[in-house]
Amino acid sequence: MSENIIEYWRKCSIEELFKLQSMKKVWPIWEPIINSYITPLNANNLFNLGDHLYDIFQSTNTKSSGATTTESEAQSDVSTGGTVWEALVCWYLNLCLIGRNTIVVKHKRQLLPQCISDAITVKYGSTTSNTESDLIAITFPDNPMLSCDKDALVLTASDGNPVKLYGPRGGKYKLTDVINAITDHLFNEVEIHIIQCKTNWNDNAQIPMLWDMVYSAKGFKGGIKVGTNGKVINPERFSYSFVTVPTVKPTNFTPTSVAVKRVENITGGNYWGLPSKSGVANNIKEMLGRNLENGSSIPILSTLNIETCKSDFNILYSYFKMLTTSKGPTT
Repeated sequence: MSENIIEYWRKCSIEELFKLQSMKKVWPIWEPIINSYITPLNANNLFNLGDHLYDIFQSTNTKSSGATTTESEAQSDVSTGGTVWEALVCWYLNLCLIGRNTIVVKHKRQLLPQCISDAITVKYGSTTSNTESDLIAITFPDNPMLSCDKDALVLTASDGNPVKLYGPRGGKYKLTDVINAITDHLFNEVEIHIIQCKTNWNDNAQIPMLWDMVYSAKGFKGGIKVGTNGKVINPERFSYSFVTVPTVKPTNFTPTSVAVKRVENITGGNYWGLPSKSGVANNIKEMLGRNLENGSSIPILSTLNIETCKSDFNILYSYFKMLTTSKGPTT
């Protein structure tokens, strides 16, 4: 089956999520809840799933169950909760971006092009640091190499050598080498959007605020530099956002809350897994139109409608592990 590199890359990104033990544990509970929201299957139902991510996450949040836990168990729950929230956000955004030139990946070497990693690296003297970039969305321009069959690509690496698509003797597809070559070639045209996912808004709001300041600053004193190996972020093609559940009562947050004020002006916006609340946070689906809209010449709902109307949708996108087969028209 013919498959372009963006969709293959997307599939690999989602498959990595389902390798997580924490994801394997929660998915049997999440899956029927998700399918109840997206049946009948159409563009609007997929897009509006963003309004329900809070409910989906809370269905497996042990903290909300009222069960007594030890301190070590509580710390483990926080860590696991953060991991599955990040996975749920990555899963949802990629689902809404099918058919477009935007991919959302975890900050992992095999999924993140080296030139993107270099561009978001911060150096303080001889010390190298990276932002707490839980997820990174990369938007590519229209280009023939992105729409052709991934097996038909003819690429040259940055060192001038041709890129081999497969390992020796029928080995695996060399995704990392391919995306490194493509992204390096198109680097000056790509958009980078860092997405920090946290379950606790109160404790974590200051972190994205400070990192966004670092990336938005025009210059520093004291040897601080953003970017390495000659790769520098273009501020016109960069944004930074914060996405929270949150795990505490949503009614605790008002437009004057300190946590809200800290993230209200970050470049990519502030989002949560609930319907948008004026002055507090937008629903995560609004990120798609604000920061990730340039992956196609047509609106996101239009590409979603095209994809969901395909007769082989459930085969093409089986890696999202949705059970629903009932389709209905977009309303």
